Amino acid sequence: MELHKGSAGISLIIFGLLLGANTHQQVSAGEAIFCFLGGPVRSSAGLHYISVMGLVLMITGFVLASLYYRKVAWIRLKLLLFIIGFTALYPLVTEELMFFLKWNARGADALEYITRESSCGYSDDQEEGKMDCTVKVNNYGKNAQLVSLSPEMIHEFEFKAETLTAPPHSQRTYEITFTAPGNESVSMTGFLEEPEFEIEVVQ
Repeated sequence: MELHKGSAGISLIIFGLLLGANTHQQVSAGEAIFCFLGGPVRSSAGLHYISVMGLVLMITGFVLASLYYRKVAWIRLKLLLFIIGFTALYPLVTEELMFFLKWNARGADALEYITRESSCGYSDDQEEGKMDCTVKVNNYGKNAQLVSLSPEMIHEFEFKAETLTAPPHSQRTYEITFTAPGNESVSMTGFLEEPEFEIEVVQ
């Protein structure tokens, strides 16, 4: 029975991490499954069900594993390091996994905009809107893709779309400058983390 408690504890920790840890797109596997099934992800008060479930499983597994393996030196520290390492490496693993799953993909299905590694700095006035962006786009497929990126409207400035060429089986970061017509009533500067873009394949 004690052996089952130990292995069950480790299993609960791993399952909790898989359920609640974020992928490379900062969405957990549990959240993606719930959304696919049409189930609620958050309560009306903003409580994130998936995070709570994952945390409960990890705590339960941590307690069970700690009790069973209590004779192992520094077991709690080792378990904590395992959890931290898993959380840090999981996004990298899921991103690389996409290259395996979509190796022969084509068109829009082969492309993915990586929000967590993208950012923009903008300066908008009555003469011109200008936004300098660092944008990461992955092309998982076997063909080079001509991609159009359209930023969201910022402070009434509508930025023009820009294009880039994504080589096959690539994960690259691009430096792109977007421009927009000036606006006499608005003058703004700022910085955006994880900016939103509409991404399309140019035929």
